[in-house]
Amino acid sequence: MIESRDHNVKEKADTSMSLETLIAMGLFGWIALSMALMGLGIW
Repeated sequence: MIESRDHNVKEKADTSMSLETLIAMGLFGWIALSMALMGLGIW
């Protein structure tokens, strides 16, 4: 019973970790895109 609880907690931690990574990657990508557009004078 305790092992299954630990397993569920680990799964939740992994999911939240990947979600945070995805948000960070998206934010970094958006900043890079905006800088590229500013450099080209489009935005």
